Amino acid sequence: MIIYIIEQGAILSKKQGKIIVSKNGEKINEIPIKKIDKINIMGNINITTPAINYFLDNNIEVIFMTRYGRYRGKLYKEEYKNVLLRLKQYEKSFDETFKLKMAKSIVKGKLKNYYDFLLKKQKYLLKGEISQEIATIRSIIERTTNAKNIDSVRGYEGMASKAYFNAFKNLIKNKNFKFEKRISHPPKDEINSILSFGYSFLYNELLAAINIVGLDPYFGNLHTVAISKKSLLFDMVEEFRNIIIDDFVLKLINRNEIKINHFSKQKDIIHFTEDGIKIFISKYENLLASKMKYHLDEEENYIRIIFEKQMRHYARVILGDEEEYIPFFRKEID
Repeated sequence: MIIYIIEQGAILSKKQGKIIVSKNGEKINEIPIKKIDKINIMGNINITTPAINYFLDNNIEVIFMTRYGRYRGKLYKEEYKNVLLRLKQYEKSFDETFKLKMAKSIVKGKLKNYYDFLLKKQKYLLKGEISQEIATIRSIIERTTNAKNIDSVRGYEGMASKAYFNAFKNLIKNKNFKFEKRISHPPKDEINSILSFGYSFLYNELLAAINIVGLDPYFGNLHTVAISKKSLLFDMVEEFRNIIIDDFVLKLINRNEIKINHFSKQKDIIHFTEDGIKIFISKYENLLASKMKYHLDEEENYIRIIFEKQMRHYARVILGDEEEYIPFFRKEID
């Protein structure tokens, strides 16, 4: 069971085999401790020392986020670190040919997911409404194949993303929501806010998968390596953004499951309300409890398993056990 604690000022304590959530001396909830696999702490929430000790002794991961979903850190006893894998990963970080090839694969995978998504949605729109954007993305995929350096690959990715979000706004059918372009920091409208919120959750999922496999999240290929920048994490998120978050967000908005009153403005920045966060988390966990077909073996897996499988595929490419990295793409379940 994955638990989210969002009640500001709450305290987590351990008592008689249960985690107790309380506030101002009153019990809000209690969860059998044996059922807990992971805890997400969002905002100003305290944990007692006995509870912390239990989490450490039983390897229960505790993720700390801001109130609005941005990752801050985690509580853990120790991470699994595959030293031989990481040594090979460091070696590959100096191989410009390998990095360029990997960057191309990541971006082409991301853009193919964009292309397939828009092509599928096009049939519900007026003829030609997003045809130009689809054609632009298809053209950029071809140009990416011939890119001579990683800077060019990044440039193509930026161009295609601009075209994608220009088309994305036409897919929003809920008239209460307005969206012109993607602005990540800070989000100035509700659509940008929910996208950024969702991407933060996606980062947490992929970081967990990277750590399970034993990769170093700081050594990637597409994104620049810099102090405190998890370049590999940023790389690996790219191919899943559209498949996991964009499609999910679009459904929440168009089905009116998330409403305009689930957002509030603070200092010109749009954030989820607590009710909005609860709805998002509930729907998000339902999504991750569903299955998709993994593209490399045709098996149906829960999405978190797919994240881990894809990180293991990346690790095998790093080690030379597999020649080519193949980004994840959606395959329909029969």
